[in-house]
Amino acid sequence: MPRALVLLLAAAGLLTACSPAQTTTPQATGSSASPTPSASQGPVGSLTASGFGQEDKYVWVTAIVRNNTQQVGQTVTVNFNVLDASGTILKSEAQVESFSQPGVDHILGTQVQLEAGEKAARVEATLLVESNGTFSSTPFPAMPVTTPVVKKDEYGGRVVSFELTNPQQVPISNPRIGIACVDSGGAIIGGGVNFPELVPAGGRVKVDASVILSGEPSSCSVFTGAPSSWDTSAPSVSAAPTGSAASAFETWVNQFAAQDWAGQYTSLVSAQQALISKDRYISCRTSGEVMSMKWIGVISSQGVAADPIPGTTKSLPATLVKVSVQVSGLAVPVDAHMYNEKGTWKWAMTQQNLTGCGVI
Repeated sequence: MPRALVLLLAAAGLLTACSPAQTTTPQATGSSASPTPSASQGPVGSLTASGFGQEDKYVWVTAIVRNNTQQVGQTVTVNFNVLDASGTILKSEAQVESFSQPGVDHILGTQVQLEAGEKAARVEATLLVESNGTFSSTPFPAMPVTTPVVKKDEYGGRVVSFELTNPQQVPISNPRIGIACVDSGGAIIGGGVNFPELVPAGGRVKVDASVILSGEPSSCSVFTGAPSSWDTSAPSVSAAPTGSAASAFETWVNQFAAQDWAGQYTSLVSAQQALISKDRYISCRTSGEVMSMKWIGVISSQGVAADPIPGTTKSLPATLVKVSVQVSGLAVPVDAHMYNEKGTWKWAMTQQNLTGCGVI
């Protein structure tokens, strides 16, 4: 939720706690059509491995999924059941992504938060690949990495460190980096995700990705997938957004008034979509009373410096929109930061929102 709105409306009970639910993350697909693979060609994707790592009440679940075709863009869903030693399901989460490279393994994963004292013993992973979207034979380019090294950060947590190279002659923003770590026997014992803000054209960056692990890993693997903005054309770093920031926030307010939480989630910045699933966000928003809100009009709109995205290490160009809304019959001035993410206006949850929804 835009920052000022939190401050103005929190006392009115518009912010609610979030109960966990399954993950659904929007994904981009290629733009040129190719035929849907038939059943006779065999499975489009294969689940080759899965596992988890746990630190305190936080669990990172991971699946290795192979794209068995020469197309990209198919929707890939993995549901994870986290079980205790008795076989009871402690929590279920799902991760939804897209195949971005043909014929290779993709690393999918997400964070699960258990109750205090709960201990995961194993994870059950179930795969669904849907070939009913728009496909392309042009993959997201492979981005080479140096050998990943596990080390401790300044706070005592563990990170996987490596260099990431962009072989393209255009910059790439926010590629999705999936990480899976294994023990000496080859079993997955955790992992993580990272979204480097900008990898220069023909250049490289250092990545220090936080991971959740059970024990000491023997090695870690890295897969770099397409950012949410990727299509078959080269990505643009500074694409002009469609429409105005003010109209985008008006849409957000109207979605709030209609309690269209799914619609709101589609315009949440991608870095935070990696932190909270669509289903979890909807569950969080519907778990308490929602006050009425109605759009009145724009007061002003102006560009500001790149703004940090709460809960992440990222920043995005922002526009400060001052508007007037009606809350429970009262006219209230509201300041909102809207973000230009690859030519689309997005919004960001505040640190308070993320905490209230049980994300961080």
